Amino acid sequence: MKIFYLLFAASLYVLSYSPFDFKLLIFPSLVIFFIVIDNLQLKDKIKYTFLYALLIHILGVSWLSKSLITYGLMGLSASILVTTLFILVVSIPYVIIALFHKSIHRNNFYNINIIAFIFLAAEYIKSTAFGGFPWLLIGNSQNETIFNFIYPIFGSYIVTYIVVLSAAIFYKACNIKRWQYIAPSFLLASVYLLTLFSPIKKDYPHQDTISFSLYQPNIYPNQTYDPNEYKNIIKKYINFLDKKDSTDLTILPETITPYVLENNNKLLQKIKDLSSENNIIIAGFFTKSKTNYYNSMIFFTENIEYYHKRKLVPFGEYTPWYDEIIKLSSSIDIPLSNLSKGPDTQKDIFFHNIKLLPLVCFESTFPKLLKSNIKNEIIINISNDGWFGNSLAPYQHLQIAQVRALEFNRYILRVANTGISAVISNNGEIIEYIPINQEGVITGFVPVNIDKSFYSQYGDISILMLLFLTLLSTGINRFRK
Repeated sequence: MKIFYLLFAASLYVLSYSPFDFKLLIFPSLVIFFIVIDNLQLKDKIKYTFLYALLIHILGVSWLSKSLITYGLMGLSASILVTTLFILVVSIPYVIIALFHKSIHRNNFYNINIIAFIFLAAEYIKSTAFGGFPWLLIGNSQNETIFNFIYPIFGSYIVTYIVVLSAAIFYKACNIKRWQYIAPSFLLASVYLLTLFSPIKKDYPHQDTISFSLYQPNIYPNQTYDPNEYKNIIKKYINFLDKKDSTDLTILPETITPYVLENNNKLLQKIKDLSSENNIIIAGFFTKSKTNYYNSMIFFTENIEYYHKRKLVPFGEYTPWYDEIIKLSSSIDIPLSNLSKGPDTQKDIFFHNIKLLPLVCFESTFPKLLKSNIKNEIIINISNDGWFGNSLAPYQHLQIAQVRALEFNRYILRVANTGISAVISNNGEIIEYIPINQEGVITGFVPVNIDKSFYSQYGDISILMLLFLTLLSTGINRFRK
């Protein structure tokens, strides 16, 4: 029966994310989890906590298996094996919750606070260990709620902490029915529900703007890597470039061609002809430096500037643990399973006095990669979510980008090969988008002169502050006893 409860809780957890967006369901998911593990022996707590995390990832990232079969040149058995191994690894950090858990309804607020902080710690470990996989974090599910005010100050990890703390307090209130727990539960629920159904939007006056064109070609990887389609793909991009309006920025998606950037190329020549100091064209290409291959975002003006992707996709762009055993892309010349990560420090890229902050695909899940330090900035995010087909991944990925916009108080121009391309405001709101599996163009203007957020200046320093306060309060509690 406990397994059924955990499966139900994991389902509610995944339903709180896009494309479902039943954000409220994250709270009953956590409450059910607390009910299941309360009063268990440590061994059983570890088992059921790990199972909860495992079920969440099975339901939420099962699209990885489909991607490995369709585009990774893997058979069904190998795909299931690799996906299972990956899900097992990313679920392990949650075991620490069981190690520190104490019965919620039998303990005071200090212990509840510790549980919330350990949840945060588990997500942080998952986001950093083995290269990091910051997917399905609790904090990334709560955009367009009251937490819109929290993201630009403290970031998504503190949102995780508050959500878990709130769920634990509610569970405590249901058990002991004391006013010191019922009152905050009622207050939190009221504020949350009011903003959930009537979202609060922050509006600021903007003066400085930049014009843009975003092109979503709707080209799936099986077309991109088909030699018979090369000419058609090149023609498609050239037709768009010939017909597009003149804008400050023209943005094409990630890895628009399946080969390394070369000079004797019609598409490259067309891009060079149309780009200038006042008309920058941004596109994703594979590049090569000596023996290293990179997944790069290239900025074409009078000069050409490069940004090399720093966070690579596990099992897509590199193979963890046994790179020499499994070659995901042996049928093409570029070793997609063994791309090199870009340098940690790279040159800042500007369009006039506007700083362009690049994020390539999976990098949008790592807020630390954004070095926001002036007012005139805009985030450029190119991606190729076509690898994941018609799954939850493109919607989850877009939601994560919305959280980055909130954290850094910056507009994001996002372009994906097959979708979902979008213009995201600094409030995390999707202003305009191109649906998945459609070709389309978005043009317009976005403001760039916006104040820096607290989070963009100080990052996750709030985690250290919270750790200090947690340790201090725990020490005081034990001293009193």
